[in-house]
Amino acid sequence: MQLKTYQAKTMSDALAKVKADLGGGAMILHTRSLKRGGWLGIGGRVFVEITATADPHIDEARTNGQQVMDRDQEIANDSSIPNPQSPIPYPQTTAALQPPIPLISQALDPAVKRDLSEIRSMVRDLLQRQAAPPSDIPADLIEYYTRLLSQHVEQELVTQLIEKVSRRLRENAPTTVAAPFWDAQGRLVQPPVTDHAPLTTGHSLRDELALELAELLPPAAPLELTADGRPTIVALVGPTGVGKTTTLAKLAAHMKLREGRRVGLITIDTYRIAAVEQLKTYAQILQIPLIAVTTPGEIQEAAKRLHACDLILIDTAGRSPKDEPRIAELAELLAAIRPDQVHLVLSATSREETLREAAEKFAILSPGQVIFTKLDEAVGFGVIVNVLHNLNLRLSYLTTGQSVPDDIEVASARRVAQLILGEEPADQSPGTLNPSIPQSLNPSYEAVA
Repeated sequence: MQLKTYQAKTMSDALAKVKADLGGGAMILHTRSLKRGGWLGIGGRVFVEITATADPHIDEARTNGQQVMDRDQEIANDSSIPNPQSPIPYPQTTAALQPPIPLISQALDPAVKRDLSEIRSMVRDLLQRQAAPPSDIPADLIEYYTRLLSQHVEQELVTQLIEKVSRRLRENAPTTVAAPFWDAQGRLVQPPVTDHAPLTTGHSLRDELALELAELLPPAAPLELTADGRPTIVALVGPTGVGKTTTLAKLAAHMKLREGRRVGLITIDTYRIAAVEQLKTYAQILQIPLIAVTTPGEIQEAAKRLHACDLILIDTAGRSPKDEPRIAELAELLAAIRPDQVHLVLSATSREETLREAAEKFAILSPGQVIFTKLDEAVGFGVIVNVLHNLNLRLSYLTTGQSVPDDIEVASARRVAQLILGEEPADQSPGTLNPSIPQSLNPSYEAVA
C-alpha cells in the first residue's frame, strides 16, 4: 500500500490536496495537527497533516466496511477539527475520504484476537481475585476464602464452600451463656442465651473445609482389571504434550513390577518423532511386548497377539482439540478394539477454558476417567475441581513429574483438597504408586526424552 502525506493550513486545504492528487477514491488513514515556529512554545503556526492512500483494492475494502461505518457515522461526525475557523465535518466530504476505523479491527490477525481475548480474561480474573472478601464471611474463614481464590477455584464454588462450612460449624457450636453484669445505672443485666459462638479454628476448621471440598468431586476410579480372564484394555488419550507416553510407562511399570501382572503395550503414536523408540525403550527394560499399529485391522490383530496378558495399555497420538478429523480417526481405531477404560490425560498447567474444550472434543472417545499431569508445574489446583465438578468424569491418577515409575499416585478427592488447602499428608497414601523398582528406568527416560 502506497502512503502519501499532505500538509496545509486548514483541513479543507489539506483535503483539497488529497483529492487533487489521488482523486475521489482516496482513503484517509490518519490526520494530525502540527505546530511550527515560535519560541519556547509561544507563537508558531498550526498546520494540518493528512496521510492518505489510493490503493487499487480500496473499493473492495470500502464495500466490506461500509455497513459498520454507517453505524459509527455519529461518532465520526463528532471528530474534532484542528482549525475551528474552517471546520469541514466528514459528512461534507465524499464517502471515499471517511477514515476506515472499522477496517482496523477487521484486519487483526486471528492469533492476535485470541491473545487479546486471553489477556482480557486474565485481567478479569485478577480483578475478581483481588476484590475484598464479602462482609458476611466470618473472620475465621477469610484466610481460607483467599486461599481458595488464589488456587483458581471458581468464585461461585468458593462462596458455596464457605457458606456450608460456616453453617455446619455454627450448628455444631455449643450454646453459650454470658455472665451477668452491672450496667451504668447500677442494674443487674442478664445477657440472653446465644448460639453465635465463634467458629472453631485450627485443625478442625481445615478438616471441615477439606471435607466439603472433597464432596464436590466424584469418587475416584483408578485402573481395575477385569475378572473374566480376558485382558483388560486401557487407552490413554488427550491433547499433545500432556505426558501420555510417560504416564503409560509409569502404569506399566507399576502393574508389572509391583502387581506382578502380565502387561502388553500397543502404540498408535506413530506421528511424533521418536515416540515409538521412547516407548520401545521402556518395553525393553520392563521386558514386556510392544506392538505399533496404524489401522483398525492392525489394532485388532495386536489385541489377539496379546491375549495372554492381564493388561493391555494403548498409547495414542496427541491431538489438538480443534483437529476434529484426527480425533474422529482415533475414535475409529479405538472402536475396533473397544477398550474397557479410556482415560483422558490433561495437564494441570493448562487454562480452564482449554481443559473444558479438550474434554468436550474428546468426548467422542467416551472417556470415563481423567488423569491430571504436571501438578509440580501448576500454579493452582482449583482447575481440577472446576473441571470435574462440571463434567461427568472421575479422577484416576495424579502425576507430579517425569520420573518413571515414580511421580504418580492414585487420585482421590481428599488428596485434591489437601493440594488446594496447602496441606501435605502425614505419610504416603496407601494408593500411591511407589514400588521398589530398579533405578535404571529413570536414566532410560532421560536418554530418550
